[in-house]
Amino acid sequence: MHSSSSLGAIRELSGRAASVLQGCRLVPSTHLPVTRQSWLCVFPSAGSPASFCPLLSSGPRLASVAPSEWRGGGLSSSGWEQDSNEPAPSGKLLEAVRLSLAAQQRQADIGNSELGKMLNSFSDMGFSNAQIMQLFGLQPRLAPQTRLAVVSELLLLGLDADSTLKVLQKSPEVLRMTAQQLRHRADYLRRLDLGEGNLQHVVSHCPSIFTLSWKKIDAVVRVFKEKCIFTVDQVTEILHHCPNVLLEEPHDLEYKFQYVYFRMGVKHKAVVKSGLFRTPIAEVKNRHIFLERLGLYQTPDKKGQTQIVNPKLKEIIQVSEGDFLAKIAHSSLEEFEVFKKLLAREEGEGVQDIASEERDSASEGEGEMSDSEEGN
Repeated sequence: MHSSSSLGAIRELSGRAASVLQGCRLVPSTHLPVTRQSWLCVFPSAGSPASFCPLLSSGPRLASVAPSEWRGGGLSSSGWEQDSNEPAPSGKLLEAVRLSLAAQQRQADIGNSELGKMLNSFSDMGFSNAQIMQLFGLQPRLAPQTRLAVVSELLLLGLDADSTLKVLQKSPEVLRMTAQQLRHRADYLRRLDLGEGNLQHVVSHCPSIFTLSWKKIDAVVRVFKEKCIFTVDQVTEILHHCPNVLLEEPHDLEYKFQYVYFRMGVKHKAVVKSGLFRTPIAEVKNRHIFLERLGLYQTPDKKGQTQIVNPKLKEIIQVSEGDFLAKIAHSSLEEFEVFKKLLAREEGEGVQDIASEERDSASEGEGEMSDSEEGN
């Protein structure tokens, strides 16, 4: 985790880079040299030294690619071939992106000089030419300036170029957020005790968290703390290992917890360690009730005691179906499939019975009201 002074330096350098882009003049020539900028290595990848790269360094540009090398929104394989010791083909990339923007009727929005500087900024952030083309293929009608600002904010969260691209591919709508919105959401997640390492994990696995409403996130967190009585540390661990819970309905999460807590007798610590919230409730119930009817699982009494040794929750739900049947249930797939069909029928009939009882109760109420009205 970086100190506040390091984060301050990052913000300052990010602001300087933004001001350089804002001050670019539109120059009609497409072959002016553009210096390459080395992006600040805040969170280096595994195996690389933790160092700060210089903000500016020089590097030549190559000539533009021929239009024949552009096919279907991307360059042909020969267009991308280059020696590993040669500088990045900025001219080829500029032409490819320009053609892509032109196809989306955005050719008049930005000049070649400014676009070239932006492409070099993406390159110096660690994106390959192919990745840059993929970036511009997401939300294609979005202004390049907005795209650069969002990508910069994601990098400042500690994601590398590859992770950032995957995040945006999973949730392209993130590109339509402002840099300020991204910063506010990241600050809110930190207030949930998600440190930098946890925050990167959550963002990588559930990038749509940025587009969720504050009310939705608060509702999920409140259910965990107030309804399920998890500690703050346990909530943090759940969000870290199962960030997709933020996309689920709070009452569904509460029901899933109540089922394993009251029906199966599993305590909070074991629930957190089991990965319960990554498993659909239907799968949990199928496996639990199957074991129960085989005499291999028993709900603990009020003192938490059982006459048999129950398998742990994580042993039931974390293994594949084949391992569950072979090692835990000691049954065949055919038996399990028949059981699931019978259980679904039982639950369906139970739902129908409840609905029928509710209708009968409502009809009786209406009848009593009618008798009362006639008596009056």
